[in-house]
Amino acid sequence: MTAERFRFHTNACRVERMPDQDYLLVWSGSEPDTAVTVYIADYPEQFYRGVASGQAVAHTREHGVKIANPDVGIRHYFYLVSEGGDAIIIAERKLPLLGSPNFRDLGGYEARDGRRMRWGKVFRSGKLSALSDVDIAAVNRLGLTLVCDFRKVTEQQLDPSRLGVDHSARLQGLPISPGSADSFMDNLLEGIIDIEDAAGLMEDINRDFVINHLHQYARMFELLLEQEHKVLIHCASGKDRTGFAAALILDVLGVPEQDIVEDYLLTNTHFPVDEELQRLSKSLTDRSGKSLPESILRPLLEVHPDYINACFHEIDQRYQSREHFYEQALDLDEAKIALLRDRYLH
Repeated sequence: MTAERFRFHTNACRVERMPDQDYLLVWSGSEPDTAVTVYIADYPEQFYRGVASGQAVAHTREHGVKIANPDVGIRHYFYLVSEGGDAIIIAERKLPLLGSPNFRDLGGYEARDGRRMRWGKVFRSGKLSALSDVDIAAVNRLGLTLVCDFRKVTEQQLDPSRLGVDHSARLQGLPISPGSADSFMDNLLEGIIDIEDAAGLMEDINRDFVINHLHQYARMFELLLEQEHKVLIHCASGKDRTGFAAALILDVLGVPEQDIVEDYLLTNTHFPVDEELQRLSKSLTDRSGKSLPESILRPLLEVHPDYINACFHEIDQRYQSREHFYEQALDLDEAKIALLRDRYLH
């Protein structure tokens, strides 16, 4: 009987930054006792050529290894090669930026055709106005060529992005202001909102992206088609407007919906919800001067599957199929989708 060829389990392979700044790599595959060689490099492009041209830093039959960080100021990528020849590229999902804690790479997700999202090509984050000088250097090192900002015009003006004088990225405003948010805030300050209303608002906001704002998301794809961009998509907190943009990109590229939702939910891990709760509870009061309860504010700051699923449900209600949605709402025909997949999958 022929032995099964070892295959890495994509969703079980990850990189974590340890408190001492070293890396912990964890993986699993179809055969538990397979030897794996680990290579490290500053950029992922050399690995996409299928050549382990980085520095070999480990060889083990274990399911994980700790790798000393050779330079904490540089983002590293890892190439794992099994003794049977299967290979996978992995990196930190979250970038360790002090001024933008929800800054993430969409690389590594597996599409239905077996290809994977390229690392270092599509990023998502919250606002960029609080980046430190060290953060700015790290972001500039990513080589971004396009930054799509989904914040309202007033948000962009009052809280401008801080990328330093050396950046060469195109900054493109794609302002989105969900229609139900203003009336909700009025009711919130009147003290007549409960937790169900707050969760319902978030679902309404996500439905509103589909109902009233698809032209901005279509423009995002138009920009991605102009050239092979390294792109950052962001809004204020990087969870709602950006969450839907990331979901659309992953969906168009063929990533299964379950993985899209899991990426969406990572905001609950990386966005400082408790810190924001403390800040808002001090600054927001109802008309009587009473502090707004955490039970009302928390659903506004977290993300839940029902929020992003409201988007997909609205799409399914309004369009005959996902392909019909791509073409009618996003102006993406088969040729354009194939081009995007060739650029952002490997």
